[in-house]
Amino acid sequence: MNNLKLMLFDMDGVVFDSETLYFNANRNVAKKLNMSGFNLDYYQQFIGGGDGMMVEQMTQDYGSRDLIEEFMELSRQEVYSLVEMGQLAVKPGVRELVTALREHEIPAIIASSNNLSEVNFFMEHTQTTKLFDDIVTADDVEKTKPAPDIFLKAWQKGGQPNKEHTLILEDSLNGVKAANNAQIPVVMIPDYIQPNDYVKRHTVQVLENMYVLKKFLQI
Repeated sequence: MNNLKLMLFDMDGVVFDSETLYFNANRNVAKKLNMSGFNLDYYQQFIGGGDGMMVEQMTQDYGSRDLIEEFMELSRQEVYSLVEMGQLAVKPGVRELVTALREHEIPAIIASSNNLSEVNFFMEHTQTTKLFDDIVTADDVEKTKPAPDIFLKAWQKGGQPNKEHTLILEDSLNGVKAANNAQIPVVMIPDYIQPNDYVKRHTVQVLENMYVLKKFLQI
């Protein structure tokens, strides 16, 4: 990709190998609360969409907001405990890619459907607090992915370069749709969700990992 001026990173599943922690925590809590039907296929619809989307859909599916709020809080506690035990990993190649971007004076901004407190918590426990130039989260916008708000806010913080010279990194269908809605090019690096026909048609590339992306960008 020629003349790159700005890169926007989704966080969960792109920067951190966090989807595994989320799913395992959610599944364990669902079992404790006798919530049948919570499996990987069910979980995948929520990847990239944020807590609000998950709460609304699960409230419809399970019929009780109180139950889902308890589920979310217990899941969050379990995830935080795992992070504190050092079980959250930075995805391979992330540090090298961001370092190369910095050498080329290309800003790297987090654009996550997660909330700021959780983003900061993850960064503090992985020594990545100073890795990125800025952060945009669900706390900064009215609507999360697949709405374009988070990416547009991050693009504005990055100086609003020509969108053709901006690139988004995503791992989820909701994230790819958000990038499309923002009219910003997107590369998918699959994590839990494998690319479907929509993703293949609406991304610049689907690439295996950050190392392949770095070669693709020629930086």
